[in-house]
Amino acid sequence: MLVLRVDDIETASGKLTAHGATVLAEPQGPARMGPGPRTAHLRTPAGSRVELQSY
Repeated sequence: MLVLRVDDIETASGKLTAHGATVLAEPQGPARMGPGPRTAHLRTPAGSRVELQSY
């Protein structure tokens, strides 16, 4: 699994899906409830898993 830290998890997830990735778990976490980690999980067209993290 490749783990990437990103500034905007929705934008990064959207870019990956635009390139053929499949969402395994939508972005989730404490969005507007204050600081804290948010994560999303995707699978690339080649089958690799990717975790996006935003703090």
